[in-house]
Amino acid sequence: MMDMDNDGQRRLRRNWTCHFIFIGVVWAQPLPASAFADESSGAERAAGAVSAAIDALFEKAWAAAEVTPSEIAGDDEFLRRVYLDLAGRIPGVSEIRDFRDSTSTEKRQEIVRELLDSPAYVRNMTTVLRNALIPQASSQPEFRGVIPGFEAWLWKRVSENVSYDKIAREIITTDLNNSRGNALSSTTSPDAFFVVRELKPENLAAGTARAFLGVRLDCAQCHNHPFDSWSQKQFWSLAAFYGGFAAAGSADGDVPVGAAMEERTDVRSIAIPGTGDVVPAMYLNGVEPDWSKDGSGPRQRLAEWVVAKDNPYFADMAVNRMWAQFFGRGLVDPVDDFSVNNPASHPAVLQLLAEDFAANDFDLQRLVRIITGTRVYQRSSRQTHESQREPADFARAALRGLTPEQLFDSLAEATGYYQPYRSENPFVIDTNSPRGRFLDQFRDSAESPLDRETTILQALTMMNGRFVDEATSLEESRTLRSILEFPAMPTEQKVETLFLASVSRSPTAEEQTRLHALLDEDSDSSAEILSDIFWALLNSSEFLLNH
Repeated sequence: MMDMDNDGQRRLRRNWTCHFIFIGVVWAQPLPASAFADESSGAERAAGAVSAAIDALFEKAWAAAEVTPSEIAGDDEFLRRVYLDLAGRIPGVSEIRDFRDSTSTEKRQEIVRELLDSPAYVRNMTTVLRNALIPQASSQPEFRGVIPGFEAWLWKRVSENVSYDKIAREIITTDLNNSRGNALSSTTSPDAFFVVRELKPENLAAGTARAFLGVRLDCAQCHNHPFDSWSQKQFWSLAAFYGGFAAAGSADGDVPVGAAMEERTDVRSIAIPGTGDVVPAMYLNGVEPDWSKDGSGPRQRLAEWVVAKDNPYFADMAVNRMWAQFFGRGLVDPVDDFSVNNPASHPAVLQLLAEDFAANDFDLQRLVRIITGTRVYQRSSRQTHESQREPADFARAALRGLTPEQLFDSLAEATGYYQPYRSENPFVIDTNSPRGRFLDQFRDSAESPLDRETTILQALTMMNGRFVDEATSLEESRTLRSILEFPAMPTEQKVETLFLASVSRSPTAEEQTRLHALLDEDSDSSAEILSDIFWALLNSSEFLLNH
């Protein structure tokens, strides 16, 4: 064999270790478990009743379609999933052991309650909503400066559990006069919603329709929608609510990013480009606002209609987006494409969730408790029957690619990497930090986590990149050091700790036997072998997917 330096030898040994323990989704047998039991408070019991009603609707649909759902996930599988969905990271070893040791019959709803009260939930939900409401900020580098101010604003609302209708209203009606787009990175405001859409009425109309109503109006901008019932006139009538920006801007209505955001609030109509027609501001249901009620401007009128409890678009879109957050796809898929040609897979479930959401003042945390409390959410991702193949049946948990944020924060949790807190502005992304470089490297444009693919460059970053390499080294990994600093710890316990830290479960008997044998074969190199096992687990499909 040719001579190699230490790094080359380590890469070769790690690649060999990967083949030895098999990189793939390595499943432990599911433990028996039940869905959430009745909760103590009246509000939580009511939420549990909605969860049970949803389960009943799915049971009926599965029976009609002759679908056999998967088993209920074991505690380890459930805990990992709910941590990724709520906290944006995998659970720590001590958190797994505490959950296992709990004898409470309600420990699943208790962990949901605990996570909803944690800063990790606030951070994760802030990221989820930011990506949904201003997706351009992540995909277009020129807009990334608006992320900190928008996230700081969202963080406060999520931490206070401000109702979703109030969040939407504040965004649509925020005061923009005399603020400047190039100063937003240092402010706490929802202005970014307007900045990323360049204050163009047509962009704001399309963005409002998608973000809050689940309607893709884009194709009706230049002509009547070719595949739906929306007309060009309807598109521009919605854009007219934002017509004051065009009236205050340049001749073509283009207001550059960084320019003063002036708006004429007396403008209630807009000209359709290239036609000479002028259309009044009008809601998508064909109703024109009653301008005589008070002196509020067009955007205030629009916000009132958007978030009204009797506006089915708003509640339907909100619950569909949250359903997609927990299942990888919406009851309507794509999540922002409600149309007669794209019906919901389970319309009765969508209606039940939307009506409960509106009736309970658009409470996001209640919605989360309802969804995670269903047996549908708690199904195993292990396919046990041919009828579980169709994703729209929700008969088993889907395999979902992790977001860049979930992946890095899970790596940090697994390896014991300390993430410094930026006290001056925790929302500013330091592009030179390990997290900043990682997020930039793993940023993707997939609409759905079910479609998220790993590029060759990303795979190489996980296998040979500096952060993963150092985080799994004997010198840098706090997890490895904690194991090696206790030489009396049995080999089985060392292996189990690595599995718990990475894939959130114990090794199977076969895995334990094979890895124990591997360590016994070369006891002098046991520390290096443990490092390689850890590295291989972090590069496995089981770690890289939410399942």
